Amino acid sequence: PLRLVNLNPLHLLSGVPASFGARVAGAGSSELIASLDIASHLRAGLSGAERVLIDGETWRQALALRYGLGEGWELLVDVPAVSHSAGAFDGFIREWHDAFGLPQGGRDLAPRDRLALLYGDGTATRFDIDRDVRAIGDASLGVGYALPSSPFPGDGAVLRGMVKLPTGNEDRLAGSGGWSASAWVETSGAWPGSAVSRRWLYAATLGVLAGEAPRALSAVGGEFMVFGRFGVTWRALEDLDLTVQVDAHSSPYGASAVSPLSDPALVLGMGGTLRLTERVALEVAVTEDDGAWHAAPDIGLHVAVRWRLRAGSRRE
Repeated sequence: PLRLVNLNPLHLLSGVPASFGARVAGAGSSELIASLDIASHLRAGLSGAERVLIDGETWRQALALRYGLGEGWELLVDVPAVSHSAGAFDGFIREWHDAFGLPQGGRDLAPRDRLALLYGDGTATRFDIDRDVRAIGDASLGVGYALPSSPFPGDGAVLRGMVKLPTGNEDRLAGSGGWSASAWVETSGAWPGSAVSRRWLYAATLGVLAGEAPRALSAVGGEFMVFGRFGVTWRALEDLDLTVQVDAHSSPYGASAVSPLSDPALVLGMGGTLRLTERVALEVAVTEDDGAWHAAPDIGLHVAVRWRLRAGSRRE
């Protein structure tokens, strides 16, 4: 599966984990994943005393490490850096939408190349960022365990858990200022009718997250979220996989009345993985929102490089 994240600056703070796949690293083996995710936003909402404006771009760079502990266990580490900046791609996105007759979603009326991250609740303006900011995000530590007997048909299942630490800068919207914990199961296998050739594969995830809302959004934040993803992969060539994937999660701000906060998020991803060598793979995808809900960026780019630092078998 693709390692997609929802880069809505306010939903990103909750720390919904990206996919690590339905296998664990073998004993003594490790994998390093360097990823870059970019998204362009233009979302606004006004309801009663609440108002929100999200205009600009969010960049997330991350290093993730998987290390096999043996007996079906693996260690997980994820360290991100987050930046919010003016919309350098606004012009390109407008021209792209014009060329294909796609709706602009208000981009043709909004100022170009602007950064505006604002939220107010009638009592006060909780944050108002109009200059580029960047900072280390919230790091996460976790473990994965390959279930010896999977309840799902297919290649097997992995149960994972992670704790997100409050290491990010809350004032720069790079961290939530609090802790969160998530648990989820990932499974994968051959698509029905493709068990022998394995040209068509599926991957699925279902999980829950419990955490603290950022102080600026504590009045509308909840404590629990559910998340999941489902993807289908076609092995087009020996070293090239093409994937279509849907990532979804409930809103971390259920008490809010403005859709960029209160809506559930649905991220549609289309991309693939190219195996460059036996140990190195390149993952590229573009993302879109579903057009109905407003809690995910309307367009994004995902790039990741995976290095198997030490070879080892993977337990399913």
